[in-house]
Amino acid sequence: MASQIIFTDSLAPVLAETVAASRADRCVIITDTNVARLLPDDILPGTERITIAAGDSNKTIAAASDVWEAMTRAGLSRHSLAVNIGGGMVTDLGGFAAATYKRGIRCVNVATTVLGAVDAAVGGKTGVNFAGLKNQIGVFSDPQAVIVCPAFFATLPPEEILSGYGEVLKHALLDGPDTLAEALRTDPVALAPQRLGGIVEKSMKVKIAVTAADPFEKGLRKALNLGHTAGHALEELALERRRPVPHGISVAHGLVSALVLSRMQCGLSSDVLQQVAAFVKEYYPQPHFSCDDYPVLMRLMASDKKNSAGTDTLNFTLLDAPGSPRVDCTVSRADAAAALDITRDLLGV
Repeated sequence: MASQIIFTDSLAPVLAETVAASRADRCVIITDTNVARLLPDDILPGTERITIAAGDSNKTIAAASDVWEAMTRAGLSRHSLAVNIGGGMVTDLGGFAAATYKRGIRCVNVATTVLGAVDAAVGGKTGVNFAGLKNQIGVFSDPQAVIVCPAFFATLPPEEILSGYGEVLKHALLDGPDTLAEALRTDPVALAPQRLGGIVEKSMKVKIAVTAADPFEKGLRKALNLGHTAGHALEELALERRRPVPHGISVAHGLVSALVLSRMQCGLSSDVLQQVAAFVKEYYPQPHFSCDDYPVLMRLMASDKKNSAGTDTLNFTLLDAPGSPRVDCTVSRADAAAALDITRDLLGV
């Protein structure tokens, strides 16, 4: 079932109306320690709040178990509602907890970050990290509604805006040359919240169109993995080193690697590769990896959910041209290593 998408400058009345329309017998708010400090008292007054530790390293089964216990103490039933207010970590974990509690209760996502709005809050994917790997445990479960209040974007540090813009850039590559050109003309961190909200809304529509056509990732939806095979590996490498990098920043770096492979295997225009690489180099921090890290990165890429067990090749989503993705592309480890070499050169590592 497609989620209702609501953009608003006045969160409290819109959220109260959405909850009332759900006719839930009970309601809880799930948020994290960062967002909890920003929530005004008029956000569903009297509603019990379940606050989890902030940060993707806390998106775990143990944290989900804590949420289930709090839901039980709150007396939630099959007819109750969870309101997840936060970034992607909160909507992923809160959505997973809701989808599995009593075999599934409804939820509403309130996205407070750019990344949360364009990525985790829509599309119905929920989950937690497991065994050092991203989103290994989860289910597909659409929220009843997704609410975006761009005023929250003004509270974000530059790296969080850049993280969300990594997914915006991915959606632009999937949508077509005009959307890509617009994305590459924009300084992400210089945008006012309302202008950023307009870009986020357009980017969300790209993802919503893809996920509506393929809700369970059997075909077309795999296009949304563009940049994620290498990006997730870089993100997990940083986590292993206890120097975490925001998801969308790793995706931006992974996009460059995916476009290098797209040039090698699909004939992608070198102009597109060079333009995107120049944008990432100008606005994003450098990735921290060397050729000594390739064995670990290969292991992490092979462990990605898109790959089949026991194979010597890697699965990538690549691009023939902006707006023309190619899914389930087989890439040898030698080609993947060559792409990482070229990525380092393009990004000045």
